[in-house]
Amino acid sequence: MVDRVSQLASLVGAACLVVVTIILAMHDLLIACAVAALLLLVGCACRMDGWRAMLALTMGLLVAASSDVQALVDASFYPRYAAVGMLVVWLLCVRRPPSSRFTPWTGTFVGALWLVAGLATVSATWSIVALETFQRGVALLLLAALVHLLIRRRWPDRTVMLADLRVIYLVLSLSAVVSLGYGLTDATLAAALSGSQRFQGLYNNPNMLGMVCALTIPLGWAVYRQTRRPIEMLGMVPAAGALVLSQSRTALVAVAVGALWVVLRHGIGPVARLVTAAAAGLLTAYLFNLLPAVAAAPWMQQIVARFTAQEDLSNGRVAMWQATVDLWWQNRPALGFGYASRDHLTQLTSYERFLGLDIGVVHNSYLQLLLELGLVAVVPLLMLLLAVFRAAVRAPVTRINSGLIWLIVTGLLIQITESAMFGTGQTYPYVFWLAVAAVLLHLPTDRRTGDATGQPTPRRRPADVRVGAGPVGHRPRPARSGGDAPDGPSRRRLPALR
Repeated sequence: MVDRVSQLASLVGAACLVVVTIILAMHDLLIACAVAALLLLVGCACRMDGWRAMLALTMGLLVAASSDVQALVDASFYPRYAAVGMLVVWLLCVRRPPSSRFTPWTGTFVGALWLVAGLATVSATWSIVALETFQRGVALLLLAALVHLLIRRRWPDRTVMLADLRVIYLVLSLSAVVSLGYGLTDATLAAALSGSQRFQGLYNNPNMLGMVCALTIPLGWAVYRQTRRPIEMLGMVPAAGALVLSQSRTALVAVAVGALWVVLRHGIGPVARLVTAAAAGLLTAYLFNLLPAVAAAPWMQQIVARFTAQEDLSNGRVAMWQATVDLWWQNRPALGFGYASRDHLTQLTSYERFLGLDIGVVHNSYLQLLLELGLVAVVPLLMLLLAVFRAAVRAPVTRINSGLIWLIVTGLLIQITESAMFGTGQTYPYVFWLAVAAVLLHLPTDRRTGDATGQPTPRRRPADVRVGAGPVGHRPRPARSGGDAPDGPSRRRLPALR
């Protein structure tokens, strides 16, 4: 009786919420989308454990901090760091399960990430903006601690790791849906479809939307490959649409190259099947006259123009990189100007105004780290990149790794023209470094004995070999009628012991 009343109350409550959402949609579609997204997030959180609910809240706050809505940015500025700190404290309070020691490459990755975070914090002693450097350095230390504790205490269980990654995927795909709804209310979606401007959705610029969607797509593929449930791929659809409308060239190329890398790692068979499927799809589109319609679409023409019609495809980034190298090498090559000091350095030197550029960051994560921390950061940076390359090259591309390796390669390429790999104010660094940690943690230590999950495969003892029956490769002869026969070499070698 109690269960029926509870189910009836749930149905009535859901019906009331639907009615309220429809009424809100008649007056303000944005509020209706926000209410629907909030209800969906709350409903999913009710089915999670406490730590995953906190993880979903943290990712939501990081998304809000990257928003174009100033009220969301102000409301999430400090709570996002507090939420990351709560995750770290929660993991510290959990009883540590028995686990094996780090593999060499996992230890290299964790140690290098701690070194970068430590250098970023210590650089407050010589930074041109000491207080901000220290604050951002502490936030980077929290990121390193989160990755370390997940590897040590929570993610040795692959089932738990997959469930945590699904939460991140849910929040990112939901942000893509909200972005499309937000663009529908302020007419930016219609403008993007008409080719008159790039789409940025909920985020503060189109490149930020492109980066988030470029991580969401392979993350969704990883979840699908592990669960084998096609419904898991639904979140990839709005992310792919938003990525195309953002017209972020780096993100589009990075996603394509990452997917190609995974296909090539699978071998010649999947490559041939992919080429055959692509050819069949193009032929079908040609027969149904779909290719001219797509090519004539305004948004497609705008994308093609962004790759071909511009005199400087880098949008001034190459000039900014050269100027950054000159400024760093001629002034502070050893220690740099301090972590998170790039914007203040620009204001102090008027360097961008001299170049006629309107770029607030270096737009290259690797170069920006050298500008802020100098040559002392070269060794930990190389250690990190070697660990990441190891994950991309040696990890088996099966099941969940198929999507995570796609994400890692995509993330490495995006950071050639963006500066978010070592930031702490938005979702990108958290998702990227957590994906690297997930792959390295379950990386096989021996290809001959490692299985697809990264765990060594135990060798089975043949059923007819008994411990203590004689030397390896020998077996006792059958007893004769006259008494016990002495041990001697077998006439036929065991196939399992060859």
